[in-house]
Amino acid sequence: MGAGLQIGYEHTFIHQVADFVTALGEGKSAAPTFREALMTDYVTDAVLESAANRNWVKVQTGEV
Repeated sequence: MGAGLQIGYEHTFIHQVADFVTALGEGKSAAPTFREALMTDYVTDAVLESAANRNWVKVQTGEV
């Protein structure tokens, strides 16, 4: 195996459930939220558009 930490695809789900259950037990909101996920999607859309057009693209910040 090469240098660095290798994590399998299935492990992301295990950690997601653990984070959710921990937040639930502490009476807190789980993170990331759907709003944060949407903002990440806006960034990735801007990156793809920027790469295709070879120009800077302003990231959308629309209200949810």
